[in-house]
This record gives sequence, C-alpha cells and structure tokens, in this order.
Amino acid sequence: MRENNLSSSVLSLGQVLIIPNNSSTNRTYYVKAGDTLYSIARNFGVSVDDIKRLNNLTSNTLSIGQSLLIPNK
Repeated sequence: MRENNLSSSVLSLGQVLIIPNNSSTNRTYYVKAGDTLYSIARNFGVSVDDIKRLNNLTSNTLSIGQSLLIPNK
C-alpha cells in the first residue's frame, strides 16, 4: 500500500497501481531548499515522470522536507 500512497485497501475501477519489484527497493529522498523534480531526477538518473508516477504527484510543486520515493534504475 505504501508504494501507491493508499490509506485503505479499497480500489477503484481503472485505478493504476505500482507493483513493487521484489528484487529492488525504492530509495527515499527528502526535498531540500532549491530542489526541483528535474534536478532530483537528474541526480538519480531517472525521469521526472517516473518520480511523479511513483509518488502520485499531479504537479511539479515540492515542499522542503517532503519525502519522495525514487525509483531504482
């Protein structure tokens, strides 16, 4: 449930879920002042879209101290 930011086990028709890969674990990154999704994605070698999808983000707005799951390459 953590990978999909779910608060209950109730699902909706057509809902997209992230199925974790047992052989890898996503990393957690805490947003610092000056960070952007682009700079974080570049530092970890992943795409902005992958970070947004994994964290169910609908915008590029970040907050200092916000935790983000970073997908493994």
